[in-house]
Amino acid sequence: MSSEERLIANVEAAFAAGDDSRSQAQAIADAMRGAFAEGWPETSGNMGSDDGTYLIHANDELGHPHGGFRIYAYRQPPQPESPPSPHDHGPCFVVYGVARGGNVHTRWAWQYADDTRQAPELAPTQTVEQGPGEAAYFLPGEIHSTQGSPTSETVYVRITSQNLEEVWRHRYNPAHHSSRAFRATGSPVRAS
Repeated sequence: MSSEERLIANVEAAFAAGDDSRSQAQAIADAMRGAFAEGWPETSGNMGSDDGTYLIHANDELGHPHGGFRIYAYRQPPQPESPPSPHDHGPCFVVYGVARGGNVHTRWAWQYADDTRQAPELAPTQTVEQGPGEAAYFLPGEIHSTQGSPTSETVYVRITSQNLEEVWRHRYNPAHHSSRAFRATGSPVRAS
């Protein structure tokens, strides 16, 4: 069994084992770390050599909260530092892992004042720096932003618990402490 086949089987087993998103995400992150240790995703026949997004696997039967999990691999050149773009994944969770290079994720949360007449403000609460072989997850509703490495090419993987093109999510503006609902449409995915 290849690294990719083993990862897919482990992800399917995580979804089949129950409905707890935290347990599912933890099991998937652990499986992803194991695949990275074996050189995946760069050994995948679905991963190309050009920069871009590659669909590795789609399963419409299993996922959280409904069927439709996706495994994507990304090959990304150095990314200029940019203002954060916090977002959530609605009722879904996402597992990010880095095979080569690095990503920085920031968790965000609404901060409420004791005076309930004041509107809450969006503030960063945690920074997660990912290097090669590392995986982290964001549970349903968690607000996060991602910054790719400004100095090196990054190869990373994102496993979404559902097809995000079918999910309403939110993008947040930290400067204005506001949000807007959106649905992703037609993510550009390269064929290998």
